[in-house]
Amino acid sequence: MKQIAITALLALFMLSSCIGPDWGDPYYVESAYKPIIMERNALENSVKLTDPQTISDFGKIYRYGNLLFINERFEGVHIIENSDPSNPVNIGFITIPGNIDIAIKNDYIYADNAVDLIVISYDGQRVQVVDRNRDVFPEIGAPDGFYSSDLDNRPENSVIVKWKEK
Repeated sequence: MKQIAITALLALFMLSSCIGPDWGDPYYVESAYKPIIMERNALENSVKLTDPQTISDFGKIYRYGNLLFINERFEGVHIIENSDPSNPVNIGFITIPGNIDIAIKNDYIYADNAVDLIVISYDGQRVQVVDRNRDVFPEIGAPDGFYSSDLDNRPENSVIVKWKEK
């Protein structure tokens, strides 16, 4: 009888390693965020110059000549004409989904477009992606660090561009 109890406990212990989030794992915590996903093709065609937008969640600020480039976290970059610092003028917005950081060198803007590194030329009237290096950066994780079951049925060739609270 004692041997049967020990065997049963051993079997339960071994099976416990198979228990996943759907089976009631006591250590599983569902993320409070859901991923915003884009298809890879849409991501690669998403960079464009648009009308000025209100700055709401700014990140890095980069000065280049008389222009300020202000990152809007996960959305893109605001372009501010700053030749008169007492009267800056918001002149445009470069949509770059998944963007967190930028740098500028030799008249080119280097930016992350979710997992890709892109190089953009900007001539004051239009933007053009002149180079793209795919999958340079790790995918953007949930802000709380937990797994989201919303990723269980994720389409192939898709990229996380940001997270929103559920």
